[in-house]
Amino acid sequence: MMQADRIYFEGNPWPEGHPIAEFVWTAKIVDEEVWFDLHLKSADYYAERDFDDDEEPETLSDWEAPSCWNNYHACTLSSTFWGNPGFRVCSIEQYTPEFLDGREMLVDSHPEAIENWDEMAFHIYLLGHDAVARHRIRFERIQGSQQFKIAWTGAIAAAYVGQYEFKHAFSASISSAQFPALAGNAQAAP
Repeated sequence: MMQADRIYFEGNPWPEGHPIAEFVWTAKIVDEEVWFDLHLKSADYYAERDFDDDEEPETLSDWEAPSCWNNYHACTLSSTFWGNPGFRVCSIEQYTPEFLDGREMLVDSHPEAIENWDEMAFHIYLLGHDAVARHRIRFERIQGSQQFKIAWTGAIAAAYVGQYEFKHAFSASISSAQFPALAGNAQAAP
């Protein structure tokens, strides 16, 4: 069962996931449309439970080996940290908490069709600078508030070590995030 304010990487050494240390949700105007940016940083992978490196079997893949994860300390999954474009949400006229409530956004659903990975909505630092795509981001309004629960899933390619197949899955759950006001300055499309 997924707990709130945690990120999970399917098949990694911590099936219980990792606490989310930072989460920032912002909105901006790009060519008269609303775009979202999300920035998430986990706590150190070993913050809640560490492993004894001496007991680690040598047959584990990097994805399964706690010592490999410990070398990279924490995850940053972001559309802002490296200047990625974020993703389109709606027109300015549609942008309300009511419009967003219950809506699920599909982002970079077909990464194989994207020629330049720098144009993807997000970048991830996980076990090095890897690639992330096939996002499903669902927004659920908390009744009587301007707060939203966010459920976010996607796929990861271990690009840092030359693996470009999106074969690893992640999921994150945010218990409460403030509906973002629109940033004042319009921007050109990415």
